[in-house]
Amino acid sequence: MKKRLVYFLFLLLCLLECSAQNRDYIWLFGYESTNNPNTGWGGTIMDFNFDPPNIHYQHHNMEFNQTNASVCNEQGELQFYTNGKWVASHNHQPMWNGLGLNPGQYNDDSDDGYFMDQGAIIVPHPDGSNRYFLFHSDRDYADLYIEQHTDHLYYSLIDMDYDNGNGIVEDKNTIIVEDTLVIGKVTTVRHANGRDWWLVANEYKKNSYYRILVTPEGVQNLGTYQVGLPVPLVGIGQATFTPDGTKYIRNSLVGTIEDTDYLDIFDFDRCTGFLSNHKQIKYIHEAGAGGVSVSPNSRFAYVSHQKIVWQYDLWADNIASSKVVAAEYDGFTDGNIPTHFHLGQAAPDGKIYLDSPSGVHYLHVIHQPNLPYPDCMVEQHGITLPTYNAASMPNFPNYRLGPLDGSPCDTLGLNNYPVAKYRYDQDSINYLRVRFTDLSYYEPSAWAWDFGDGTSSIQSSPTHQFLSDGVYEVCLTVSNENGEDTFCSTLQLGTSAATEQDKRPSQPVVSVFPNPAQSATNFRIGEGYLPRQAMLTLRTTTGQVVLTQRLMPGWSVVGLEGIAPGLYFWEVRDACLPGQACLPGQAERVLGTGKLVKVD
Repeated sequence: MKKRLVYFLFLLLCLLECSAQNRDYIWLFGYESTNNPNTGWGGTIMDFNFDPPNIHYQHHNMEFNQTNASVCNEQGELQFYTNGKWVASHNHQPMWNGLGLNPGQYNDDSDDGYFMDQGAIIVPHPDGSNRYFLFHSDRDYADLYIEQHTDHLYYSLIDMDYDNGNGIVEDKNTIIVEDTLVIGKVTTVRHANGRDWWLVANEYKKNSYYRILVTPEGVQNLGTYQVGLPVPLVGIGQATFTPDGTKYIRNSLVGTIEDTDYLDIFDFDRCTGFLSNHKQIKYIHEAGAGGVSVSPNSRFAYVSHQKIVWQYDLWADNIASSKVVAAEYDGFTDGNIPTHFHLGQAAPDGKIYLDSPSGVHYLHVIHQPNLPYPDCMVEQHGITLPTYNAASMPNFPNYRLGPLDGSPCDTLGLNNYPVAKYRYDQDSINYLRVRFTDLSYYEPSAWAWDFGDGTSSIQSSPTHQFLSDGVYEVCLTVSNENGEDTFCSTLQLGTSAATEQDKRPSQPVVSVFPNPAQSATNFRIGEGYLPRQAMLTLRTTTGQVVLTQRLMPGWSVVGLEGIAPGLYFWEVRDACLPGQACLPGQAERVLGTGKLVKVD
């Protein structure tokens, strides 16, 4: 009876694990914090618990320099994070036994964060406890700019029940593989049983791969096997699994125009952990930075290569021939630093964000990565961060991948119970036209939309035309053979409901960050408000207008170049359409006011 009870509780924990997966909701960026955020140095938090995400300055002592991994609990609350040198708890202080990751000369001599793309990643322990496996790899100080390889793949075990929830590094720097391996590119994928995890490690300059399996019993090195062609010199770059776990993709850059760079694409078996059906795409294109990320529907790979972003169709018969240019660097700089393309990461909001390889305040955004070019909508320097960020992008697996139902290794009795979620985007020309993007997970097979105006749709990601201003509760119900789930949001279109006190958003509609700001800042319209035509006006203390700009829901980057340092007053007003009188019940509405400080 006792064994049955333990087994039942274990299965219950697994089912709970498959219900809410907000473990990638907090992203951290930036150099070590100071007490003065006005300098542009310090920490930044990007919080996906808000829609659109909230971005703000956060004092933390950790400097990120490429290696960047964090994890939240299932409710989206930050648990801990690392830069490859040490582990910080959610209180931004060193965790118990958290110092001294990746022992060696490089770590001893470096004051910065660990200089390695994808040097670490975190997964929850498959036993359902409040413990986590942190996987991380080291590098030899001597090979910093010469041979790009690593000699160890480690894991460290973190127990978050220790020290009143601040955690402890229980086991540290436990060797999984001691061999000459491809540097960085540490990435994981969920096993087809829906509980365990796989990790792939490639021997340097060889076509030999380690299979690493993570189970409730611990981390198992299952040895090596050979597949495909080797990459003669694997340097910087990025590796990822497709969100559905069916492919493993790696972008490897040498960094000079004389050498060949490689995009390697494999099929992946989530039951056995084996790679197969290798496709190697070679190209020569001078770059010192680059990465690869994949759309949420697992169709499009976005390969960044310093000054260019290519889109590949992974569903095409000939993937190499499907390549199109999704974006070319537009020459934009932060000061004198170019905002080139570097690492990419898929986000909980269904977008892909890309960083730059040098210290700048900006992220690039792929707004509709599920769609072919040009509808994918790559926006360069589309997010302004309050602090500098250099080459650092959080490294997450897909926590929202469930079991492969019906596969030979679907043996734990876990099922994909769908979870409903969506995002909405307002048309820039017709403010009553809204595109809804499905973000549901755990294998929904049917979609039912209720737009709150008496109309509906069964498309997965419909575009809907509302007939008039108003407040609408839009609900999405997703279902499959295991069950269904519903997600609702309240949208306010235009100003007609401005006098309906009970329907006004409870939070401020407009916020601005960073503030103080230097060359640019973001204005954010959120809380479900979709304006008719939101106009920003920026005035001096004497009332002189120095800037006007239309804002869209979500983030709008507002450039401040040419505006003198000082104090300014801003106002965002939702106006009636240009050249049209306000209709009955419509009126201009002030969405927000405040102060903005421009600094050098």
